[in-house]
Amino acid sequence: MSDIDKMKTFPQQHKIYNNPYQKDEKKANKRFFRNIVGVKTPETAINGTYIDKKCPFTGNITLKAKQCKATVVSMKQPTTISVQKTRLHYVSKYKRYERRIKKLSVHMSPCFKGMIEVGDVVTIFETRPLSKTVHNVIVAVEKKDVGVKSVTSL
Repeated sequence: MSDIDKMKTFPQQHKIYNNPYQKDEKKANKRFFRNIVGVKTPETAINGTYIDKKCPFTGNITLKAKQCKATVVSMKQPTTISVQKTRLHYVSKYKRYERRIKKLSVHMSPCFKGMIEVGDVVTIFETRPLSKTVHNVIVAVEKKDVGVKSVTSL
């Protein structure tokens, strides 16, 4: 028996009705996804089978205009990761800049499973509160640059 057979209700996306009792030859899997301006929608969000209410592409949340880039610090939880935002603050007394750091908890949608590692730079958008500490969502990933050292021979 599959996981769907064990459930009391058939899992489905918001705004889409997939009839579980329809015959296989008539069945066409419908999938709801949205395009975010300035962000490329991942293929896993378009073709995937996951159901996540908190996903920015397939879920039922609205994104606010506040966005930023941050570095991934920790990935110990299954759907929540910790990111670190760094900014420079000018101290006029010393005429220099100091580095200020802020750590945030961010929701990671299943469409980014396996694509994100510690050290990657992610683009995050602010949303409504998703839990006690999570108020942001990942929408894009930039892989960290791994510098390959070349060996020179004499």
